[in-house]
Amino acid sequence: MPLIASQVIGGMFPAAAAEPIPMQSAEPNTPSDTLVSPLPTVEALPPDSEPDTWFDRTHEGLHSFLWRTSMRVDRWFGADVSEDVYAKNTRGSITPVVLWDEFNGFDHKFRFRVSMPLPHLDERYNAFIGTFSRDEFVTEREQASGAIPRQRSGGTVEEDQTLLGIQYREREGGARFEADAGIRIRSPIDPFVKAGYRFEHTTEGHILLTFREIGFWQNSEGFGFTSRVDVERALEIDSLIRWTASATISQESEGVRGYTSLTWYRALPENRGIAAQIFTNGEFDAPVPLEEYGLRVAYRQRIFRDWLVLELRPSVTWPRDRRDQPRKASWGFGIGFEMFFGENGFQARPATL
Repeated sequence: MPLIASQVIGGMFPAAAAEPIPMQSAEPNTPSDTLVSPLPTVEALPPDSEPDTWFDRTHEGLHSFLWRTSMRVDRWFGADVSEDVYAKNTRGSITPVVLWDEFNGFDHKFRFRVSMPLPHLDERYNAFIGTFSRDEFVTEREQASGAIPRQRSGGTVEEDQTLLGIQYREREGGARFEADAGIRIRSPIDPFVKAGYRFEHTTEGHILLTFREIGFWQNSEGFGFTSRVDVERALEIDSLIRWTASATISQESEGVRGYTSLTWYRALPENRGIAAQIFTNGEFDAPVPLEEYGLRVAYRQRIFRDWLVLELRPSVTWPRDRRDQPRKASWGFGIGFEMFFGENGFQARPATL
């Protein structure tokens, strides 16, 4: 039952069943935030059954440009691999987003994420480029927020970093080593490296436990470590609950940064999904240790094509930056359209929580 539930939820919210990495390689890792076994997708219509519009041509052209670029780069180093390998394993998404909050009004963001295979080097390596939150990608103290960035204290949105780099992922389940290295594509260039050890275990009570220890260095953050645990339990065949807790310390932090969340995922009929999350976020030695707590809800639905997803995300948080500042509810709302490429089936990816 937990395995089936994980597969069903994974099709709707791969954050409930996928790595907290920007994109998975062609063969998803076994168990677990990125969960267990390959993620299912809803089958796309045969190519001839979908109209050949400018929209479809743009989608296909973007994917073709990316996988051919990956192939050319790999062949610089002597690769002699079929084009199908690059076309199948180059994956990504682009997402225009509109945000609103009661303090700052409307804002807009644009996110993109691409993962490209490097089969000549090794199937365990892939290159990536995209926009990411440092707390989600470099330090991994938080779950991946997916299409729509999180709205922080007073409605502010943490600035994404455009990162370019390479990843190493072992294929074995249970216990495995992972590593990343890259740079921020902006002046000044901000290089980073990180390495981690992940251990996953399923109990007799059908609970999946994931422990993660990560060491990282980034020029702007210094050296640091993150310890993180995820506990996942299937409630029904189409619903899943996850508890996450992490502790991060670095040269730039004021003591230990703590993060906890409890997230519920549910797959709905007709390529839809919903999720809800309660969370706390803070820094133990800061003037205000508990920076914020709140509730987020995400709704995702396929529209027009299997590779196009509409996402809505209302939220309410109670932030506090200063000791003399009263806590007040901060309402926010986000809407985004996420276009996937490299997959024919519906891929909902992580909920924006």
